Amino acid sequence: MIKLSDAEIYIMQIVWRNGQATSFDILEEVKRDKKLSENTIRTLLARMVKKKAIYVHEKYGKTYLYKPLINRDQFLRKQGNSFLDAIYEGAIEYMMVNFVKEKRLFRKEIENVLDIID
Repeated sequence: MIKLSDAEIYIMQIVWRNGQATSFDILEEVKRDKKLSENTIRTLLARMVKKKAIYVHEKYGKTYLYKPLINRDQFLRKQGNSFLDAIYEGAIEYMMVNFVKEKRLFRKEIENVLDIID
C-alpha cells in the first residue's frame, strides 16, 4: 500500500470526498485549513501523482483535475491495521478501551459498534 504523509492524506480526503478535485479546489481548502503555502501544496500534489495516489484526469490551462487512484476504504483499512499493529501490538481490545475512555460515545454509536461486532 502507498505510504502518505498526514498532509497528503488530508489532500486525499478532499479528492475522495468530491470524487475528483481541481488543483484550485484543493489549494483553496488546504490553504484555509492547514495554512500551507501554495508551493508546498503543489509539491504535495506532484508527489502524490508520482506515488500514484492521484492522477491528472484533465488539464484546463494551469488548472488540473485530479482523481484518486487508490480506494478510500482499502487505504483506511490498511492504515487502521498498521496503526493497531504499531501502537497496540495488534491488541484491538486495548485500543477500543482507550478510545472509549477518551471519547464520549453516544448510545447510537455504541449500538452501531455492537451490531458490527455481532
